[in-house]
Amino acid sequence: MAENTEMREGARDMLSPERANERLEQVVAERPLVRHLLDFKILGRAVAIAAVLTIICAILFSPVLGAVVLVVSFFASWILMAARSYEQRRPTVREGERHVAGDED
Repeated sequence: MAENTEMREGARDMLSPERANERLEQVVAERPLVRHLLDFKILGRAVAIAAVLTIICAILFSPVLGAVVLVVSFFASWILMAARSYEQRRPTVREGERHVAGDED
């Protein structure tokens, strides 16, 4: 019985929202593309693109094909727009390469 209680407490600690938020922040810091994948503006555009393409395919062809287009177009547009947004970011500058205004060495 004590082992069962310890397992529950361990699982609760591991799956707590605070812990999940810390892990998410760590992943975003390690992989900068994740920040662009989770951007709501990019997600909203991907949903809009997928919805329009789905409606067009459902009207012209069949609802089954529309469902396939929905899934494929959502993920394709989501990943492509996130990658495009990531490529437009400012270039990373190393700490030693930064120049301060007025520093003329």
